[in-house]
Amino acid sequence: MNSTRGILRDSCSTGVAVLVLMALLPGRNVIGQEQSDALEHFQREIVMRLTGGAEISPGVRLSDRTSPENRAVVRDYLASLLDSLGFDPQRQPYRENGENVYALLPATLQSDEYIVLGAHFDSARQSPGANDDATGCAAVLGAASYLVSLQERSRNIYFVLFDEEERGLVGSRAFAGMLQEEELTVVAVHTIDQMGWDADGDQAIELELPYTGALELYREAAKVSGYSSQLHVTEEPGSDHSAFRRLGMPAVGLTEEYRNGDTTPHIHRPGDTWDTVDFDYLAAVTRLIQSAMVILTGPVSP
Repeated sequence: MNSTRGILRDSCSTGVAVLVLMALLPGRNVIGQEQSDALEHFQREIVMRLTGGAEISPGVRLSDRTSPENRAVVRDYLASLLDSLGFDPQRQPYRENGENVYALLPATLQSDEYIVLGAHFDSARQSPGANDDATGCAAVLGAASYLVSLQERSRNIYFVLFDEEERGLVGSRAFAGMLQEEELTVVAVHTIDQMGWDADGDQAIELELPYTGALELYREAAKVSGYSSQLHVTEEPGSDHSAFRRLGMPAVGLTEEYRNGDTTPHIHRPGDTWDTVDFDYLAAVTRLIQSAMVILTGPVSP
């Protein structure tokens, strides 16, 4: 911080096998173990490749996502994943060695309203950044892989992987500025930062400075997804959601219990490795986020 089935597809640019997930049917409270396992596998692959637990490209393992060279490799990998999921990945170069990766999922019905779901892909220096914030990237991609399968969407959705959060929310400020310059109607921004630590096993999350209606949205999403854990509200401003709020856009940050004492002790340290991540927790929260996005983009055909 500062599905109903899985289809195996090959990523032509990285050779990474990508599970395209349909992990949650709207209106269902329970998903099968097979679908849950598929989501966890998908997200584990992403986190491992972003953090050096596996090769991100042939012969390349990353120790961190700090240097311009490493972040360039990450951008290519993330763009490849988005392409494999059926998106048209875009880049937003906003300064030298600073570039966001994003994709637009257009509404299937006429709409001039936009939702943003994002997470940052860079890490602190000398840290693999598994929890902070490879888990956020895996959550965004997990949600994207489901939402692209919906037959009807009443709002447009941007899925964004921000650069340079660790340098002062630089990438998210640039993306928010682009939306403002294009005079888009942004109705909700949800950013995810650190969603892989749950030592007490309660699967609780925090909503950071939620916009009006965000808490009620996630309460409804919890009913749909079968999520029964605590939704805490905090006043934490220190992540990408703040870059949008400062421009008047309704935003909320999503995180593990950062303020409530159940957060990774490895933040910004070499110990923030993939094997410290609770992937069951990450998948459960991803299903919650999927449900929230379905509600925001309804109506959806059954």
